Amino acid sequence: MARVGKTTLAVHRQRLSSPVAVRVIIVSQPVAADERLYAMMQRLMVVYARREAPGTSANRDVVRHQDALDAVIQLAAVLDETVQAGGLPTERGMHAAAMLMVVREFIEPLPPDWDGDGCTDYLTADLAAMVMALRDARQITGYKG
Repeated sequence: MARVGKTTLAVHRQRLSSPVAVRVIIVSQPVAADERLYAMMQRLMVVYARREAPGTSANRDVVRHQDALDAVIQLAAVLDETVQAGGLPTERGMHAAAMLMVVREFIEPLPPDWDGDGCTDYLTADLAAMVMALRDARQITGYKG
């Protein structure tokens, strides 16, 4: 069972002057799927902190392309809501959103973000900088996965 709540993304871009409403799903079952998936995320963080590879399983063939895109927007809405409510410092929220955009770019390329003359897509350099920082951190720390 899924409930749908509503949150508002505060959009800080000049092109969009009004907030955008996003429907955020809330999964509720006797033992909620989101609780188990949250526990998996925590286990992955522990494995990461120990500099171990997390292991994998066979492809479950459950998540489709559009499901992953929808999940990215769900997470973006939660992040923005938390930042706007003061529950997460803006800098940490921006970093988390930047990491989320790296994931989004892998799932499906982001639309271009052109400079004033329409010639340079700023996101290419921004994504490259974020990826290089991730790769450098992985090499320096030895973290895997």
